[in-house]
Amino acid sequence: MIRLEIEHRVIELPEEHQGLATGAYARSALAPVFKEAIEMHVQQTTIVLPLSESTLGRMIVKYSEQVVFQPLREIRHWFTYASGAYIEPGYPPLYYARDRNRPVSPNKSAEAAVGEGVAGFLGQRLYRCRKLARPNHDYPDIVMETEQATYLIEAKATMEDGIDATMDEELPRLAAMTVSASQMDFRPVVGVLVGTSLTAEDLYRCIAVEVRLQ
Repeated sequence: MIRLEIEHRVIELPEEHQGLATGAYARSALAPVFKEAIEMHVQQTTIVLPLSESTLGRMIVKYSEQVVFQPLREIRHWFTYASGAYIEPGYPPLYYARDRNRPVSPNKSAEAAVGEGVAGFLGQRLYRCRKLARPNHDYPDIVMETEQATYLIEAKATMEDGIDATMDEELPRLAAMTVSASQMDFRPVVGVLVGTSLTAEDLYRCIAVEVRLQ
């Protein structure tokens, strides 16, 4: 069983800041201004949800953009490798002459697939949505709906540090997309940015930022 520790943030984006969201996406210099402007409109709660591997496997098949062979097994394999289990005692490290450092990294496709699976799971469980579309090589990752609103869901995932910085960088883009889409939809449009940090085999730290327009 996987434990999801979720920082759930809701941003009520007032009309006077909606244009700023579009500007922050177009010009990176405006991103700090946008971040500072929305801080007073953020409400945050903490949610803990259990997620079985079988359920996550189904969510990956349903929501992953790529066809990834056994992504959860890839993730477990990386955690085993990172623990030092493959380094036999008594052998010194090997050094090679090379122009630049190329560190060993986890399978990025597996990371992305798990992140998209978690995002789809939260869309269903947390927001009570059903899938409307899964865009291929387009933005956002998932389009979902309830009877009351359309949800635009974008997923990010990593097994390394830096998910917070990635969320800050991606938020203006999602907010701008939410503002634009709301002008073409007869229902309210909600943007949801889901960042997943794969901390351990049985522990994922998630940040779910929900953008609602006032």
